[in-house]
Amino acid sequence: MKVDLDPEFLRTSMTLWRDAVDMKMRVHDDFKIHFMQNRAKLLEGFAKTATSWSMVLNACKQETPETETLAQLKADVEEFKKWAEDGLAQIRAL
Repeated sequence: MKVDLDPEFLRTSMTLWRDAVDMKMRVHDDFKIHFMQNRAKLLEGFAKTATSWSMVLNACKQETPETETLAQLKADVEEFKKWAEDGLAQIRAL
């Protein structure tokens, strides 16, 4: 089976999720409260999502060499997962 992957969609999703939860972007005050109250649950979901994305990406192979490599996308997903897991560790340490 051939799958066409849009790496920018994955990267944009990770960036927006991270920036929203870390409050690096402007959001309505109600969302800020939601993000603070549910930070652990959100980070758990992000870690699970990154794990799932990694499983899919590990089953893929790059058809042609390009400047945008599959290995770099895998690394970006792993870095996102690490950010989520580190955030969970910080919450648990409190």
